Amino acid sequence: MSRDVTLLHPEVKSIIPKFLEECKKQGLIVKITDTLRNKQEQNDLYAQGRTKPGNIVTWVKYPYSNHNWGMAFDVCRDDGRGAYDDSDNWFFKVGEIAKKYDLSWGGDWQPQDKPHFELTKYGTTSYLVDKYGNFENFKKTWQQPEEEGYMFIERNYQYNDKIKSYVVINENGENYIKIRDLADLLNKNISYDNDSKITSLVDIIEEKPIMINNKEATIKCINSGGFNYMNAREIGEALGYDVGYNETIQKIFFKIKKSFIEKLKLFFK
Repeated sequence: MSRDVTLLHPEVKSIIPKFLEECKKQGLIVKITDTLRNKQEQNDLYAQGRTKPGNIVTWVKYPYSNHNWGMAFDVCRDDGRGAYDDSDNWFFKVGEIAKKYDLSWGGDWQPQDKPHFELTKYGTTSYLVDKYGNFENFKKTWQQPEEEGYMFIERNYQYNDKIKSYVVINENGENYIKIRDLADLLNKNISYDNDSKITSLVDIIEEKPIMINNKEATIKCINSGGFNYMNAREIGEALGYDVGYNETIQKIFFKIKKSFIEKLKLFFK
């Protein structure tokens, strides 16, 4: 079974990025798991829980699923909580967002199919079978919306050990990622200056607690490439040093604080 959203009907394909973006705004990280299914895939899935091991996951054979017509897709959560954990009504929240885009949610059915979403604008599967006979005939009627003559696809990106999935535009074999998603991948803040019309990506400065001789201190740092780069002045002061910069030799120097030296003098008197 495919996860490729470009195989779906153009109207479904155009809805998905908006749907995913709105989910993300509400703190719901959604992953597409299943899009178009062919005859073999649908019938194999139907056999699961019946003539093959596993749980029942579909109630129809080919071609009576909207997955067989490019009109449906399935999702799971991608936030580390477990792909199908619904202890916080996650699928209901996602389902409510989907309805804003005229998608039908399987969670409203009996029996429920919470990961399932479909566009029923073109009729039931029985209607599609009667009118077109098969998927290929239906596909010939598809027209790409004029305002979106490009394809949306899901791509996995990796930065060091961090792997994230984003919906990107594929144009002539090139992938175009949202700069906001790129900033998320690289762990950077994004800002836009209305006057200069410049978009900036800047490192995120975080406060990190560290322990020095069983004493806790908080140090500013930047996380890049899986490493924490700490503020040299703050880490030096936490260790008991004065920190400065010598312009002549262009070097940062650490020296024992004068107050500490005075204490040593008193100790050895």
